[in-house]
Amino acid sequence: MTIEYSHTARIPFPRRDVVKYYESAGGAARLCPDFSTTLTSGPSKGLAEGSETELEMGLPWLDGLAPVSTTVKWKARHTAYTPGESFTDTMVQGPLDSWEHTHTFSDDTFSDSGGESSLVQDQVTAELPGKTSALGKNWLVKRKIDKELERTFEFRTRQIVADLTFQQQLRDAAQKGGAASKDGAIDPTTAQTFVIAGETGLVGQAISALLRSLGHNVVALTRSSRTSRVPGVTYKRWDPSKGSLDPSLLKGASAVINLAGTSIMGRFTDDHQKSILDSRIDATTTLVDAMKEAASDGGPTTLINASASGYYGAGAGTVTEDSPAGDDFLADVCQRWESAALKGEEAGIRVVLVRTGLVLSARGGLLGAQLPLYLMGGGGPLNGGEMWQPWIGVDDLAQIYIWSAFNPEVSGPINAAAPNAVKQKEFASTLAKVLHRPSVIPTPRVGPDALMGKEGADQLALSSVKMEPEALEKNGYTFRFTDLEEALRHTLGK
Repeated sequence: MTIEYSHTARIPFPRRDVVKYYESAGGAARLCPDFSTTLTSGPSKGLAEGSETELEMGLPWLDGLAPVSTTVKWKARHTAYTPGESFTDTMVQGPLDSWEHTHTFSDDTFSDSGGESSLVQDQVTAELPGKTSALGKNWLVKRKIDKELERTFEFRTRQIVADLTFQQQLRDAAQKGGAASKDGAIDPTTAQTFVIAGETGLVGQAISALLRSLGHNVVALTRSSRTSRVPGVTYKRWDPSKGSLDPSLLKGASAVINLAGTSIMGRFTDDHQKSILDSRIDATTTLVDAMKEAASDGGPTTLINASASGYYGAGAGTVTEDSPAGDDFLADVCQRWESAALKGEEAGIRVVLVRTGLVLSARGGLLGAQLPLYLMGGGGPLNGGEMWQPWIGVDDLAQIYIWSAFNPEVSGPINAAAPNAVKQKEFASTLAKVLHRPSVIPTPRVGPDALMGKEGADQLALSSVKMEPEALEKNGYTFRFTDLEEALRHTLGK
């Protein structure tokens, strides 16, 4: 059975900018939908003929839950390329009998934008495996595939427009305020190098891909030998448990982004709590010490360090960056974590502390953990649902880290949460609405208690913190997502 599909997107940016985005080292990763596709390798030669890309396609949140693997490996090769105009990729390994996808770029002659708008046309021809002779079956299969392709390309359109808009905002801000000429400022218009600790995690991957799509390079710190399989990323060894990081590895970098640390998910045993704390303090201290040594030799003088809403304590309610710290375990971790980062100020390092809310992504995190339950119709308000949930879309969070690096006026704590916090019962009903599932089955606290223990449940699943992003709004950050439903529909492709 042959599938023919075409999609045309109007992009409110010049063709040269759109083509450059596709040519960038991070463009391919940014265009992989959260809800279905992960880039594992390539593109090996950009858009040129012979360039190869490897993908994993499936449902990320089902990994480890389904009795068999839900992912399919896909390998594509570029078979035609006309610079500035088009390129074609063909499946060389995958679940179909054949696949050919031609991307065509053109000026939008139907708009009055004066060349500041362009069209991206995607033409797909595919042959499904096997024979489907029944007319009804043919129609149903084609309808399903068309629907999947439509939501994929709509996701890609939103991503391109948002990323190019963000890039323009960075450039406009630097030009308007003369930021690029200020001491310690980083110029967003030229290629920069960023060092990322924790690059392989959910947030780290989003930041890395966005940086590379904007034309920058990434040095990823790793504790094991690793060879990069994607362009624009170089891996370097370090051992934070031993305080080992060669300061020369930081030379020439513009900023350090620190996301390193053991996952807080799991039961709060003594061993787990020790790992949560030690991993963060060791990583941060190691980075700060290396930055101090490298500062006089062309090293970075900007540190964007992760923190969390846990700083304020589990029952803090409404908070701003000026609110006091809490007194439970996670609050203590965040305080000591931030204190370790702030020691960099002694050497003139600008330190930004990103106190992160609940990250929304179909690839994992809070949302990924909840999806199976909701899709089975078992989602609902947790323990009455009156807890505040300070949510943030993963794309906004990636932007916040990068925006903080390029904004020399920003330092100290910032609340990385969307301005419209919701209570858990509203979160549950909105997610159920997006998924077309019920949200009527209340979930007692016995569930979180069983998974995390009472202390873990109190400080994670049952925590109630309404973070107000005052610092972001004061310094002019423009949120991509302020509406929960819109953020969920984007990452879930609904």
